Amino acid sequence: TQTQTQTQMQTQTQTQNSKKSMGRSKTYHAGSGNRERMNMRFERSSSIRHDAYETMDRMRSSMIGGSTSLLFSENDLEETEQQETMVKHDVGKRVWKAFGQIPAILLIVMFHLMIGIPFGVSYFPIGWQEANYASTNEDSADDFVKGTFPLPGKEALGIRMFLFSTFIGQFIFTAMSGFVNPIGLQMVENVPFCHALAQLVIKHQGYGIEALSTLFILFGLSSIIVGIVFLVLGKLNLGRIIYYIPNHVLVGCIAGIGVFLAKTGFEVTMGAVFSVKRIEYHWQQILVVLGFEAGLRLLDILFRDKDGKPKYSLLSPIYFCMITPIFYLILWLLSVDVQDAIDAGYFFPSLQGDDTNLIDEHLIDMWRFIDITTFSWPVLWEAVPTLISLTLFSLIHVPINIPAFALSSNTEVDMNVELVSHGFSNMISGFFGGLQNYMAYTQSVIYDKSGGTGKISGTIVGVATIALFFIGPTVASFIPRCMAGTLLLHVGIDLFLEGVYDSYSKFDMLEYGSVLLIIIVMNIFGMDNAMIAGLLTGAFTFVAQNLAYTNPVRGSMSAATLRSDNRQRTYKARAILEDHITGRSRILVIQFQGHLFFGNVANLTKSTTDILSEQTSDLDKALVVIFDFSLVVGIDSSASQAITKLKNVIRNEYDVELSVFVSGSAEGFPCIYNLSKELKADLEKIDDADEIGCSGDTLTGESMSLLDFPRALSYDTVQAMQCSGSHVSVDLNTALIYAENYLIARQDVAQLENSFGVTNKLSTTSSLLEEREFALRSLINLCPIQAQQDLVETLFSKFEREIYIKDDFIWKQGSASNSIKLLVRGMLVSVLENEAGTFETITVGNTIGELGVIEGVARISTVKCTSEEAIVYSLSVELYEELAESCPKAVRLLDMICISYLSARVQHVSNRVFETRCLPI
Repeated sequence: TQTQTQTQMQTQTQTQNSKKSMGRSKTYHAGSGNRERMNMRFERSSSIRHDAYETMDRMRSSMIGGSTSLLFSENDLEETEQQETMVKHDVGKRVWKAFGQIPAILLIVMFHLMIGIPFGVSYFPIGWQEANYASTNEDSADDFVKGTFPLPGKEALGIRMFLFSTFIGQFIFTAMSGFVNPIGLQMVENVPFCHALAQLVIKHQGYGIEALSTLFILFGLSSIIVGIVFLVLGKLNLGRIIYYIPNHVLVGCIAGIGVFLAKTGFEVTMGAVFSVKRIEYHWQQILVVLGFEAGLRLLDILFRDKDGKPKYSLLSPIYFCMITPIFYLILWLLSVDVQDAIDAGYFFPSLQGDDTNLIDEHLIDMWRFIDITTFSWPVLWEAVPTLISLTLFSLIHVPINIPAFALSSNTEVDMNVELVSHGFSNMISGFFGGLQNYMAYTQSVIYDKSGGTGKISGTIVGVATIALFFIGPTVASFIPRCMAGTLLLHVGIDLFLEGVYDSYSKFDMLEYGSVLLIIIVMNIFGMDNAMIAGLLTGAFTFVAQNLAYTNPVRGSMSAATLRSDNRQRTYKARAILEDHITGRSRILVIQFQGHLFFGNVANLTKSTTDILSEQTSDLDKALVVIFDFSLVVGIDSSASQAITKLKNVIRNEYDVELSVFVSGSAEGFPCIYNLSKELKADLEKIDDADEIGCSGDTLTGESMSLLDFPRALSYDTVQAMQCSGSHVSVDLNTALIYAENYLIARQDVAQLENSFGVTNKLSTTSSLLEEREFALRSLINLCPIQAQQDLVETLFSKFEREIYIKDDFIWKQGSASNSIKLLVRGMLVSVLENEAGTFETITVGNTIGELGVIEGVARISTVKCTSEEAIVYSLSVELYEELAESCPKAVRLLDMICISYLSARVQHVSNRVFETRCLPI
């Protein structure tokens, strides 16, 4: 026995060891799979150090968790060695990838220098020159700016201003932007504003160092203002507000800046203020620039695809980079000494001033001479319009650049996050007296297509730009003026063509005229005047287009074919409404649309009176006019007052007995003026105005639907309706109900008394007999006029009483159609579950569910009780089928009710608010 026991114990031990071994084997296998998946993730990660630590942690976790023993098998050691080899290999790949981004980095840095030279030398007016570099032009008496720049190396200062703002933007965008490869750039489009501010400062303080100090404080202040606006818009999630500037105003500003840049290109080339006489004097330098520009245009035309788009996006950048070596080659071929070319003005002077060292006192000229004590406050006051214009113009770049680059780089970014990053970059730049910056679309796309990506490479771009801050002016001394002039001229022509040529077919003549006006004003009177002209032309264009293209009167129609959702009419009341002399044909509906304002209100009044004047016959003349404002999006005070006067005109001159005004919204008319109060002033004499839903500021029908309408009218209220001159309704349906009630009251007030809900409204104390009589009468009113009452009573005898409480489901969407129900007390709501928020209120006196039973389809909506209690009378599908066998004529009444209901749906008045295919049947 002991031997058997020992044998069993050994067997169990072996089994347990085998299970442990299998467990270890499964653990190691799972660990190997984890490592494979980890390696795949590792290749996609961006941080070498983080991935290395993560790998070591996973290796340690696998080794510790895979076995309880401290001894490892040879397979474990081999896997570990393989893992370390893969880590080293992946590190090598990442290092190689980092080296692969060097060309992209160098390309962007070269672009920064190439762009910084022409724009850097153009921040200050050309007439504000250094003492040792006077222009060789003869006549400058007509120039507003003509004086000595207070510091040596004006161009070097401008280049450093460009580079400083650029690398500030580069660092901020790299750290905060949602893009992985953004490129920051100084906002070169704002050069005209720099000139405008400089002219204001010179006007007040002259050309000395105090003026330069004031100018740099204004530069910094303008950047801070731009940054604050960007930051506020981003923090408040108001990025879309930037899109509210009219497009033709932006195009005009862009084209105007194009003209300014082209003119600046000529000035940089000549080193003198632009004029015809100076172009004649410097024609040789101008000819070189025009030659290079013509060559680029020719290459651009030759290298286009069949769709007319450029084949090579880097053609222009490479061409600009080649201008300098080509110019040196031409000098060599013509045996012209470089010094002679410098003396002739083909090169920039030494931009470092008298000292050629890279690090000297001029390196910090941007901050060295700033003195807040010499700041001219009158200049600030006069510069407010220019600062506002600069801020508005600076806002237009982000909504253009960000979405465009997101589309080009297939990246999803948050516009508000980008606005915040632009806010910080501009505020930091402005705090140090720098200019505005933004994320440049063109440079970012080139950087992305060249393989540049990641925060590390973006930071390297910023560091390299700082290096240019030191050596850029020295390098610029070896760059010919024609390179800067050609670049400015090319960009200026492109912007001008974009605004004038490309937009010709995109705008009407009025908008296109506004574009040309903005261009002229900008280049004659300055940027701030151009922005004012843009805002004025935008407002004028809006007014003119609304007058020319939008008729405030959409149309008019008789209500003869219109139907409201009030199906609870007596036979005589229906006859009154169907009669040509007394019925709906005496109701005229006039529908308005668009913005109603001082510009088109005269047209509105004339069109309305013309429509009423066309009714010559007394039998066809409208007794009730419904003015529908459902499609009106705004009404100014002038139009509001004109509409109030129109109410009196149509009553006094055209014998209109009742005017009903449809606001189109439960909040009232879309205007500040209290138009609702003015239009329903006549109702103040009606004691029961609350009963017809037009007293106070709340309009009836806030939750109106096709089955919801006002009913409970007292006899005195019905009488008062006949002397009421106007009424305000929330929608066209309630307006038509009110007009129908008025026409019925004109002929026989008792028919309104006999209609459902006037004198026979159920209460909680009503007896069961009263309730059944009420339900029978409701069913009679729903049946056709020719229906026999005994058939209706036979049909009603099959209905059974049911009670529901609040939140009970009558049925759910998709369930079987097994009953028809008549609501006699309470309120139900029908909801479409597959659509968000689509519901319809079901009120007393209406049947529901008949379509599903008759057609044999499932319920198409969910019906729920919304009142504290609802009482319905229900006809089951079994009793319906039984009745169809015993009394088919009674069942035919349900068919007629269903047809009548569908007919009312098709011909319902709400179908006429917009274009519809639901024509009368």
